[in-house]
Amino acid sequence: MEPLGIAAAIVLFTLFGVAAGTGTGLAPGIHVNNVALLLLASRSAFEDAIVGLFPSATDTEIVAILTSFVMGTVIGHGFLDFIPSIYLGAPEEKTALSVLPGHRMLLEGHGHQAARLAALGALVGVVISIPFLLPMRLLLGTPVEGHERLRGGIALILIAIAALLILSEGARRVPSRGRGSRVVSPAGRQRGLAIAFFLGSGTLGFALLDTDWLTGWNWFPLGFHSVDFGSLVLFPLFTGLYGFSALALSSRSRTNIPPQDLREGSGLPRSRVCRGLLSGTVAGACVSWLPGLSSGAATGLAQFLSRGHEDGSENSQREFMVALGAVSTATSVFTVSVLFIIDRARSGAAVAIRELSVGHLAGWESVLEPPFLLLVLVASSMIAATASYPLTLACSKMAARWIHRIRYDILAKIVLAVLGVLLVVMAGAAGLFIAVLAGVLGLGPPLAGVKRVHLMGALVVPVVLLYLGLV
Repeated sequence: MEPLGIAAAIVLFTLFGVAAGTGTGLAPGIHVNNVALLLLASRSAFEDAIVGLFPSATDTEIVAILTSFVMGTVIGHGFLDFIPSIYLGAPEEKTALSVLPGHRMLLEGHGHQAARLAALGALVGVVISIPFLLPMRLLLGTPVEGHERLRGGIALILIAIAALLILSEGARRVPSRGRGSRVVSPAGRQRGLAIAFFLGSGTLGFALLDTDWLTGWNWFPLGFHSVDFGSLVLFPLFTGLYGFSALALSSRSRTNIPPQDLREGSGLPRSRVCRGLLSGTVAGACVSWLPGLSSGAATGLAQFLSRGHEDGSENSQREFMVALGAVSTATSVFTVSVLFIIDRARSGAAVAIRELSVGHLAGWESVLEPPFLLLVLVASSMIAATASYPLTLACSKMAARWIHRIRYDILAKIVLAVLGVLLVVMAGAAGLFIAVLAGVLGLGPPLAGVKRVHLMGALVVPVVLLYLGLV
């Protein structure tokens, strides 16, 4: 194909991916990985569509076009999934921490500002993550060979990050009758609870990922249709931990959502915007190459780095939303890039890209000569971010105009029921059981006043046990 033709194909399929990511982002509980898996299962149909539109496309160019669709989906999802996390209270794992500051802003009439700040962070997160790729290549690959040098200590690094997030817990405070607040639970007790939730989720994760205790039986109402581990186990696990628990709490609330302020100004000082952006991007870079850590851990680390919503002030909440947005997209860019640097797939999108590649995936060997496919994915991420930003603002405005007219508890129950049906269809009766069990555990952190990020133990604990040679 001519350069102009391949560029047009990449732009077109990136936008198709954004459309798919918009659908997965706006649908609570539907993960972007499901689209990647659908693409793999329907690869021949996608290839026929590409050949029909671009008959001269070579095999290499077809792979580039297909991966641009995956990247567009990932970035589009990263933007749009803030809408349900803020307005519906059904976050995914990486946006679970936004329930607190995002909902607080919603209840103050600033839900649109929360979504706008998150979208701003997501947009700039893509832009500033790209210059970070070269230092990451030098550190993880030659000449430093950081990944190889640290491989033996990965378990200790994961434990250290988990410990850092646990130590970030402070005393639980509630407003007092007078001015200020009073402590209802000291920091030591909150950290103890965080440890308990980390280990409890780790036990559940071990039972699901390393044994067949909960998946040795199953029943599908529409017949067995998938052998994908992500759909059968990870989808119900994270839907339960982060979706069911938040929706269950929302369904009991009769809170009246006030009319939302649709003004575009953020009111956040530029220095705090920059700190939020930098902390989110750095956090995404730190965890993107480690197994078992996803955007949820990066979110917690970004919160620690930015000191987001530490004092509950309006500026702290807004800064945290910026950091959260940067985490969402920067981590996606980094995890895909890590595939070319150390040949390790740390996300569902990276797995799909590796599977789509013809033969061996060309790695980033020469520092000054990035692989063609990586350049395509970087360009695709920029295109997708540019398209997703205004789309997110438009969806947020629509939600902001209607949310105060809707019975919040009824809406949460409807979404909860839809998720239940999707679980039974996609993951069977065992999947629904897993989600309910995980949902009970997921209720603990918000009721105890600790961060949901400690539930990342569901992945971290099994990985640590594996690297320590204990399983």
